[in-house]
Order: sequence, then C-alpha cells, then structure tokens
Amino acid sequence: MRNGLIRRPTTSILDDFFNDDFFLPSFNSNSHLDVYQEDNKYVVEVDLPGFKKEEINMSFNNDLLTIKAEHTEEKKEDNKKYIYRSRSQSMFTRQIRFNNIDHTNIDAKLEEGVLKVVLPIKGETEVVKRIEVK
Repeated sequence: MRNGLIRRPTTSILDDFFNDDFFLPSFNSNSHLDVYQEDNKYVVEVDLPGFKKEEINMSFNNDLLTIKAEHTEEKKEDNKKYIYRSRSQSMFTRQIRFNNIDHTNIDAKLEEGVLKVVLPIKGETEVVKRIEVK
C-alpha cells in the first residue's frame, strides 16, 4: 500500500447533475384518448397539452386514422455561456381502425390542449341486388 491513500476517481458535481439518465426525453404515448359514437359519427378526443396545431400530423388511409404529434420546447436566452443545455421533447403516435367512414368530411380541431377528430359514418352503402337465374 503506497502512502496509505486510496485513490478516488475524479468527478465533479456537474458530472453527477448532467448524468445521461437525468435528461431522458419524454415520449408521451400515454396521452388520454377517448373514442365514442355520437349520432352518425365517431369522435376521437386526445389530450395533447402544450402542442400547437402545426405540430400535429393526421392522415386517414385504408380505414386507419393515424395521429402523430411532436413537440420540442426550447428556451432561448441570449447572453449566456452554456455549459450544458437541454430541450424538452414530447411525442405521440396512435393509429385507430374505423370502418365505413366518409373520409372526405373528416374534421379536426385543437382547443385548449384537446384534439377532437370527427369521423362521419357513411350511410348504408351495401344494397342487396337480387340476381335472376336464367
């Protein structure tokens, strides 16, 4: 044993504070989502607090409604010499299958952090046609 000293690895308080585990990105795939039928339409309501309408992408293809949202929050402060700088990121993705939807009249609105999507149900499209046997 040399001089009876135990060597400790050199770390600083900043190393502990900026540990990778401390700044994990937030993937908000557990946002509250409700789907219900009202008259001749389905309604989807998703809680997306902090999101702007420009950050939400939706599509309807092959009876599948896809909702994707991505929000990055960054505080811009001038005149600072940053040692470390972090951003907050939230993402949401959900797909829901619907049948018999009038895809030309789907409507969506974002109000007070709640996205409301209205999907009109098509009228009865299947008409039974009697076929005469000759």
